Amino acid sequence: MYKINTTLGNSHNITKDNGNIIVNFIPNLANSDYQRFIQDVVEQGYDIVEGPDVVQPSYAELRVPEYPPIADQLDKIYHSGVNAWKAEIKEIKDKYPKAITGRTDIGPLPEWLYAAVDNYRFNQQLRAYVEASERLAQHQLSTTQERIVEEFTINGVIETVETQSFIQGLPSDDPRVIEDDAERAAAQTVVDNTPQNVKDSINN
Repeated sequence: MYKINTTLGNSHNITKDNGNIIVNFIPNLANSDYQRFIQDVVEQGYDIVEGPDVVQPSYAELRVPEYPPIADQLDKIYHSGVNAWKAEIKEIKDKYPKAITGRTDIGPLPEWLYAAVDNYRFNQQLRAYVEASERLAQHQLSTTQERIVEEFTINGVIETVETQSFIQGLPSDDPRVIEDDAERAAAQTVVDNTPQNVKDSINN
């Protein structure tokens, strides 16, 4: 279980299980502990993270800012009487009853964590998509690749250049073909399951 602690400014620290601080960081700073933390959240879910403690004020702490200054209270008593003063003070006391004892709640997870996890997932999907696309672009071993020859004019001289060599397709029961087909199927599954916004980041 990770615990996000409240700190000043944009700096945060995270403790894990035994309370030892594993990292002090500014979100998106590339250090290994921070990256490990984000990876764990991606793989295991947000349930492994607890938000920062939020200390709720007690009734006394809530009342103090709303009480008028002593001079104003005395002035109220002088001009309007004790009962009018009591009525004014009672409104504040009723607003914040003694039942509000103050407590420590667990705050929500910070927005930077959600953004960091989304960014990690996006980059993960992007790498997988690129690798899968490159794998699918490779020659399929069961298919015969025809030789392609093109002519280019270089310094006024026509030269013939082989741009694609001939490769004889292998039989379907060849172990290399079986492995190649399995890898290509897995790569196609990755491509098919890649979110459109990830594909668009490359194709646009």
